[in-house]
Amino acid sequence: MTADHAAVLDWAGIVGPGDRVVCSHMTAEPVALLRALAASHVHEGRFSVFLGVPFSAAADDFPPATTFTTFGAIGSAGALVRRHATRISTAHYSQCGDAFASGAEVAEVVLVSLARDADGHLSLGASHGHALDAARRARIVVAEINALAPAIAGAPWPDDIPIAHRVETSYPLAVAAEPKVGEIERRISAYVASLVPDGACVQIGIGSLASAVVEGLRDHRFLGVHSGMLTPALHRLIASGSADNSRKEIDTGVSITACVYGDAALYASVTGNPAVQLRGPRYTHGREVISRLARFVALNSALEVDLLGQANAETALQRDGSVRQVGGVGGLNDFIRGARVAPGGKAIIALPSRQPARAGVDGPGAARIVARLSGPATVAASDADLVVTEYGSAELRHATLGERARRLIAIAHPDDREALTASARLLGLGA
Repeated sequence: MTADHAAVLDWAGIVGPGDRVVCSHMTAEPVALLRALAASHVHEGRFSVFLGVPFSAAADDFPPATTFTTFGAIGSAGALVRRHATRISTAHYSQCGDAFASGAEVAEVVLVSLARDADGHLSLGASHGHALDAARRARIVVAEINALAPAIAGAPWPDDIPIAHRVETSYPLAVAAEPKVGEIERRISAYVASLVPDGACVQIGIGSLASAVVEGLRDHRFLGVHSGMLTPALHRLIASGSADNSRKEIDTGVSITACVYGDAALYASVTGNPAVQLRGPRYTHGREVISRLARFVALNSALEVDLLGQANAETALQRDGSVRQVGGVGGLNDFIRGARVAPGGKAIIALPSRQPARAGVDGPGAARIVARLSGPATVAASDADLVVTEYGSAELRHATLGERARRLIAIAHPDDREALTASARLLGLGA
């Protein structure tokens, strides 16, 4: 069956009214199947689709009656939540499949995008996630086999999960844009690099700040990689020899990731490469696994951090007072909590002291070290560890509330420090 046959599948016989359709996601998003299902207009779209983290715009083609669930406004979901009825899951990523595994959440239909290796065996392609847990209990599983998807070690398709329909496809995977790194990001990366020892095992997010942090680690040695995502920047650290995984207590010599997201060159380099392995969320994000990795350093960002050390990574307050979903819980807490229990581990939240000034808007960008959060506390005060801006780093793990406030004010933008000091007094933080 070719890609054209995805459109002529008996979608009315596969998806029923009110069904929940669950998809693999990120770089394993079943784009061909989603586009075909949307174009079918079956049941006028009266069913729900669990997208996780989508990277394509395929969901835009569904009728208005279709509802979606995502892990936040991450990837292309940022635009989706502004146009369609979308539920936001707040599950920690390590537990993203638990509800399907237990039966608490029902998945009648599962759509997956798979890869085929040189021996003809199927694997999960470029991203792991919740889909396997959903597929084990689903009424029907439909798979697209993408000829351009990398077959990555560590994630074979299980023999005990039957596939009802298989569609051969061939289209390029999502490509990660090369972020622009500015002077502020480089200043932050220098402070972060000073906190990461040689031999550390690192988890790093995505974006311009993450790329700067990786660049700042290029002179480090014997680093390990155990991360939610393998990006071109992180892969360059591996290719340069800085990250050789030689000192990892588990998975020695192997980079572990839940998703590969990059370009054609990166996808080609991980295909059949035993030194890069794809694992499920319970392994990549699980605290009991991370706790076995000495000197594990989690390097992430947030939208804002308040004087208690709480961090908001989910919503942004607009100038008109409205709140916009711009992020999600994802694996942030998994990695922070894992780093805190790992021997010699560190959990770093790195962010500029202010947002960049917006074109056409008078005045400086909003402060990102704030008195109180404008949105949810994605990271609780009790989980806070290290916060870094372009003005330095603040150690919070063993600090009192007053010490936290003073240390965070010291790394805030200089123009914000007086107001933050006054707010700290009003909050009884003794700054």
